Amino acid sequence: MHATESEEYGMFKGSNEPDRKYFDFNDIRLKIESETDRLAGKKGLTVDAILLDIYSPNVLDLTLVDLPGAVRTVAEGQDLDTPAKIQQMILRYIAQPNCIILAVSAANNDLAVSDAIALSQQVDPKGERTIGVLTKLDLMDEGTNARRIITGEDDSAPKLKLGYIGVVNRSQKDIIDHRSITDAREKEAQYFASEPAYRSLFARMGTQHLVTRCSEQLVQAIQRELPTISKKLNALIHQKKQELRALPDTQPATLRSMMTEVIHAFIEEFNGLIDGLKKSAGFEDTSELVGGARIEALFSSVFRQEIFDLFVFNGGDASIAEDNIRILMKNTKGLGGGLFMDNAALDKMIANQIERFRDPSIKCARMVFEEMSKLQSKAIDQVAVLGAFPKARLAIIEVVTRVLSGQHEKTVDHLNTFVEMNCHRINYDHPDFDSVRVMHEVELRRFGDEENEEEKTLLLKAHSGQELTSEEKAKVRGIMERRQRASQGQQPRAADGGTVSSHFQGGMSAPPTNNTTVGAGLGAGSLVRQTSKDMESQRLHHFLKTISPKEQTQVEQVVALTDAYFDLSKKAFVDQVGCHANFIF
Repeated sequence: MHATESEEYGMFKGSNEPDRKYFDFNDIRLKIESETDRLAGKKGLTVDAILLDIYSPNVLDLTLVDLPGAVRTVAEGQDLDTPAKIQQMILRYIAQPNCIILAVSAANNDLAVSDAIALSQQVDPKGERTIGVLTKLDLMDEGTNARRIITGEDDSAPKLKLGYIGVVNRSQKDIIDHRSITDAREKEAQYFASEPAYRSLFARMGTQHLVTRCSEQLVQAIQRELPTISKKLNALIHQKKQELRALPDTQPATLRSMMTEVIHAFIEEFNGLIDGLKKSAGFEDTSELVGGARIEALFSSVFRQEIFDLFVFNGGDASIAEDNIRILMKNTKGLGGGLFMDNAALDKMIANQIERFRDPSIKCARMVFEEMSKLQSKAIDQVAVLGAFPKARLAIIEVVTRVLSGQHEKTVDHLNTFVEMNCHRINYDHPDFDSVRVMHEVELRRFGDEENEEEKTLLLKAHSGQELTSEEKAKVRGIMERRQRASQGQQPRAADGGTVSSHFQGGMSAPPTNNTTVGAGLGAGSLVRQTSKDMESQRLHHFLKTISPKEQTQVEQVVALTDAYFDLSKKAFVDQVGCHANFIF
């Protein structure tokens, strides 16, 4: 409410017509109803306030908050938590220490159970800023009145230092008949002047006295808080003066050079955080890694550990069973098979494993990008002068963020290319890839370690393709014949533990006659005639499931060689991913 010498009118600053003036208070009442429906619905509740400014010569400069009345039950269609929400809303406003609480209660009800009084006592237990407002004095039972409560003589009523004030509001009939506020005030005054119980209290009763009392309390609150307000205001003025004195010279002639210095200061801070050479703010903190040291830890610890935790055939789609390896080897040999293991199968196996480095590498680049973004914020905070130029600060943030995002995308592209390069180019001539040693170890595991050191050395020499003397060749033949004799009597085994011959003896050696009954589990009396196509399918299945000693050795060699190359690739990725990210960022 705003005291003014002009005519009375109201404005809804928060509505869809904030500049419209309402000169008819009936229109204001209708507007309040429509705004309530718009914000809360017919039976809803909202924390959004309806802001109404009243300009009148008949009011005081005062802010009045009209809160919903506390309820204990809900109507049909309302949320069950409506009472709790209303209570939270009321407490949020009346908890403010500078707020004067008008605890409105019906005089014809027991004040001991008044929700308004109970809520006010939660935030104002001494009753120092609560005024009790008693309504419906004209509706009390015959022979009863609220005089003793208003005079403070009723010991059963809650004690309030600011006392109680009685008012008589418009009845529902008055509202329907559109009785004006002025007429309602006159009717209220007539009631208190004529009612014997309140006649002597006439000066302390009515809406006009309530307005005056609120104004007095407002003045007293201002006087009480004025020293604190003045102290805060003076401190704020002093702070702003210091900020003004700290502002640099912004004359057009020096503005460009000053902005250049600001940018250079930011670059110096940013580089200092990354390089660890400058004692910027935050380097004194020994509780955690900061700046470039944190990024280095991502490379040397986090990413490194994630890569070295990967093992051949231990992760999801990268796991390949023994049968799959054999089928892959057969497919790469094509028609006619072959005597020796084909590189294509090994290439495919190694490429599948190297592909697993892609996600950890891209994840590492993302973590570096996030750390760089944090360093950007820290560096900007260290350039104090940017606090006086919020637009310049925002522009630097936008530019640096755009650059970092672009470099991050480039890093991801480089890492994807790096993975694909390693998948397409398997370097078997790498000096650290000792394929001879790996295959020799496979043979030792397969045939045992019965050779002495001299024979082990001789076999390793033979595996590596070195030239042998006639005597050495004879010894190698002797070792191989000894191994062959040790394995004599063993037939090629199948994947289920049987032998190839046992599978054929189980019913595949002779085609069934037309009267052969198979598939007994399909039901009593069901007959299935096995066609030549069925026989082909069964024989192909057993062929694929049959593992010869030669194939078993080749499978073990593929796994061992893949594992060796995978370990070699781990070191390359741990070394190169950090280099790629460091170079591009």
